Amino acid sequence: MKIILILLTIPFLALARYDETLPKGVRLLAVRQVQSDRVDSFQNISGTKENYSVDFKLDSQSLSEIDLVNEYILKDLKSNSVEAYDKLVAANYRFDVKAKVNVTGFGFGYGITNRTTFYGVIPYYRANINVTPVRTQGNNYNEVNEILKNSSNNNGVVLDMNSLPDADEGLIQSAVQNFYGYEALGEWQASGLGDIELGVKHRYKVWRDGGALVSTGLSIPTGRLDNPDIIQDIGFGSGHWGVFIESGLGQSYKKNDFNFSARAHFSLPTEKELRPSSSNSDLTVEKNNYKINPGPKFTISPSYSYHINSWWQIHSGIDYEIKLEDNYISQVEYYDQKLESISSWESTTLNVGIDFTTVKAYMNKEFQAPGSIGVNYKKVLAGRNIPNTTLFSAELRLFF
Repeated sequence: MKIILILLTIPFLALARYDETLPKGVRLLAVRQVQSDRVDSFQNISGTKENYSVDFKLDSQSLSEIDLVNEYILKDLKSNSVEAYDKLVAANYRFDVKAKVNVTGFGFGYGITNRTTFYGVIPYYRANINVTPVRTQGNNYNEVNEILKNSSNNNGVVLDMNSLPDADEGLIQSAVQNFYGYEALGEWQASGLGDIELGVKHRYKVWRDGGALVSTGLSIPTGRLDNPDIIQDIGFGSGHWGVFIESGLGQSYKKNDFNFSARAHFSLPTEKELRPSSSNSDLTVEKNNYKINPGPKFTISPSYSYHINSWWQIHSGIDYEIKLEDNYISQVEYYDQKLESISSWESTTLNVGIDFTTVKAYMNKEFQAPGSIGVNYKKVLAGRNIPNTTLFSAELRLFF
């Protein structure tokens, strides 16, 4: 996979404060629509901004899988001069990658008791990845000709590399497919389910204008996995069964709500077929089966809400997430280490939004139905090994 998995989370939002749960017998239906801006860069493993791209050198090795070139040129070139063969470059290309992803999350909840709520979240992804070729360097045929002239192994065959046609995108595509074994580069589209989350929230402590809550549950790997033979695709899920535990508290003071939560997520081992790339622009002909023991993921989320009146509220928060390194096991330890080196990540994300709610008006018999509509803005502020994303979302919640 050449693009890090884009994480468009659809959290089950607290009703107002973090510690609140649904009253017994009350049901909740929620729909959230999330749209990313154009994703064309990421924070690399050292935290430096870098563009998504695939760098490709059309050299002797990749040309060797193109039958016409290999039969008439490369065999004679190698017999005349191994040095010339090794140095031959027909062209360098960079394939810039740009992604747009949107996801619709369907959430539901049910109040088992006044303090315990069961909930679930089902995300549905739609992704479009576009790859644009940019030539970054021409051929070095003149340099190769000079090496051939001075070669002591000249067998009488006269080779003029400048007689070769200039390498174009079609030749690059042929090398990508025939030498490396990838599918053709270009536009890629897909849609489908992400990983489903099911959980139970329990408000285990209550005090004046506040309380504490704990939730636990599991994530089901229903999302599509990225295909190791498609450079530009992305996965909609982790491919792992996971369990999590989360706890936090909420406190109100006049029109203000203060919240804090922390989550730990643990994934179960699985096996996958992967190409052992060590960077986002690293192509490889190798492809192996790996047993993966995922590293745990931890999230810390302080947030704040202000109630303008009984109908409107604004909220903001910071999410800090860190995922520790995975452990890969295969027949080649070197490749295991390459994959492990890019498996950890961390991010700091800003969330701000505004909600219109009729819940209090319904309780005061000023409105006929309880519900809310909200919009949210989410932006990555800093991180490591994650995409630079800006997300816009809108959510509708109905209680009945």
